[in-house]
Amino acid sequence: MSKRKPFHSLCAWLLALCLCFAAVPAMAQSQASTGQITGIVSDAQGAAISKATVTATNKQTGLARSSTSNDDGLYAILLLPPGPYNVSAEASGFAATTISDVEVTVGRTIPVNISMGVSGVQEVVSVTAGAIQDQTTRSETDSVLNQKAIENLPINGRRFQDFITLTPTAQVEPSRGQISLAGQRGINSSINVDGTDYNQPFFGGLRGGERSNNAFTIPQESIKEFQVVASGYSAEFGRSTGGIVNAVTKSGSNDWHGSGFYSHRPQELSRKSDLVQAAQDNRNASVPVGVPPLEFIAAPTQQQWGGSFGGPVKKNKAFFFVAYEQQRFRNPRQVFFDQLATVTPAANTQEAFDFYRSLQEPFTQTNDAKAFTGRFDYELSTNHRFNVRYGWNRAEALNATSVGNALFPTISNALSNNGTEIDGSHSVVGQFSSFFSSTMVNEFRGQFVREERPRPANSISPNVSNTVGTYGTVNFLGQNIEFDRRIQAADSLTWSKGSHTIKFGGEYNHIFISQLFGFNQTGSFSVSGTNVNTVLDTLSYTPGFVPPTGTTTIVNRFDSSSVTFLRQIGNLMASYATNEMAIFAQDSWRVKPNLTLNYGLRWEGQYNPSPEANNTTLLNKVNGFRFPSGQAMARPSCAGTPEYISRAPRSSCLRLRSTTGAYRLGIFQYSFRSRLRVCPLAIHVRPAQRSTAR
Repeated sequence: MSKRKPFHSLCAWLLALCLCFAAVPAMAQSQASTGQITGIVSDAQGAAISKATVTATNKQTGLARSSTSNDDGLYAILLLPPGPYNVSAEASGFAATTISDVEVTVGRTIPVNISMGVSGVQEVVSVTAGAIQDQTTRSETDSVLNQKAIENLPINGRRFQDFITLTPTAQVEPSRGQISLAGQRGINSSINVDGTDYNQPFFGGLRGGERSNNAFTIPQESIKEFQVVASGYSAEFGRSTGGIVNAVTKSGSNDWHGSGFYSHRPQELSRKSDLVQAAQDNRNASVPVGVPPLEFIAAPTQQQWGGSFGGPVKKNKAFFFVAYEQQRFRNPRQVFFDQLATVTPAANTQEAFDFYRSLQEPFTQTNDAKAFTGRFDYELSTNHRFNVRYGWNRAEALNATSVGNALFPTISNALSNNGTEIDGSHSVVGQFSSFFSSTMVNEFRGQFVREERPRPANSISPNVSNTVGTYGTVNFLGQNIEFDRRIQAADSLTWSKGSHTIKFGGEYNHIFISQLFGFNQTGSFSVSGTNVNTVLDTLSYTPGFVPPTGTTTIVNRFDSSSVTFLRQIGNLMASYATNEMAIFAQDSWRVKPNLTLNYGLRWEGQYNPSPEANNTTLLNKVNGFRFPSGQAMARPSCAGTPEYISRAPRSSCLRLRSTTGAYRLGIFQYSFRSRLRVCPLAIHVRPAQRSTAR
């Protein structure tokens, strides 16, 4: 298959963008980490006031940004960090007017219409701080959880993403435990923090992958607020077929501020519900005589503590903010094979019975996590500012790979069939904003992040599973280390002219992924059947044993057609880099004060490496190999050809929004990603005749 020519396609899309916007003279735009204020300046009779200077001043940091109203009285103040603002307007022949406590939220356009009186009478209007207003100039529906909600709503694990489930269409999807928006798979949603990608590039979903379901990866104390757009988001956002989440972190201010917390939930003070008590009684009913009864813990011991601190380095100029959180979790568990409770061992099953009994032991499951964030904001000049943020986290959970039913303190997986879940990352995120004029603003964002996820097994030995239980290395552990690195750069330019606000830009992601992984690395024996005595007989070695008349006893271990053996061979390594690029252009045209048209176009491309077929020596050895059963091994192959380049245009048109409601007519081609096809090599053996295995 010949590779497509991405440059020709890119030129075609750029030409389409130019034609699309050539007729526009160049109000609302989506923003990943900021918000904006727009509105109309008018006199007491409702006539538009042109050339009025409107200034928004952040009450916490002193940041001031200005805009001038056009002939229709329209103005827009762009790229405002979330927070409370005072908005003032001045115009020749009119009295200065101030509107206080206007709350700017992430990703939203705050409508502030200003009515100015005659000269000589100053007017001050108060707006309730923190009120989230209706989006009269936006087409998509969204939800915003602000700082007050994050601080006051109850949450158990201090994972900010859990609050997302409070928004419409959001739920936890069962397959991987990630957040699903509008019915899409959780790994297809896109999470952004401070305007940069916060997704796990290998497993998908939030950074940390499935570990993020159980441990926080960023301090909740550092999250100021976030926006959730389940569907219909603007062309600025992409690389997702699901919804998007835009979160922003806190920054310092002119006031010193801090927080601290400590939470201790001792298991001794927990009370069993009727359901937990009934489960405990039911399980203890199967405990043999002489074995101590099992106790179910309603709520295992958990400790959480941390805090934040921030303030000015130089008033109205430079600020800092730091946050740290830690969690310690201890859950007593017990290996218990309840299938043995009613079994009386015989001579041909005694060995396996005693072996399983020796594996029954108590253990402790942990879930510990640490996370730190530090941020620095600096106002270089009136027109230039930047911020940089460093993030670190580490989570470690002992005996957390095989957990069984979370309600029960017992599992039928031996301690050897368990492992440790570890995840850690370092990230540096930066943002630089330049105001070339009151109507033209540029924003650059970049990040470097690396993550490691080793998953050491408790033991390295063959895996044996059957109706009694499982012991030996977990079939997906063994050598299991995942490492990834992301370098991201994005830039966008916003130009407000007349009744139009145009925004266009591009994004580049370089992702390196390496994983040492393979199922059944140490070999896996599976014994089928539900008869416990038959399974124990298959696993016992009984030389010289004379079975009773009319019965059949398996002398050697695993010497039965009910046993299947799996073993994966090969180098088990996947290591490659991909490059992702995207460009977009969008416009918000305020046709009339009560009618806004939003439209845009986005192109995305992902460039994957050519797959390496370098296992020829191994394949030749395996090909034609004949097993004792007489069955020959056919040459493995991967059907189909991988797609080297995936290209995904996504466009939307005729999105109308009025003050009385939303009207949408859209054409969407959702973005997607091509996936490298992996062809594992596994040996599957089911013996057709007896052989000796000791």
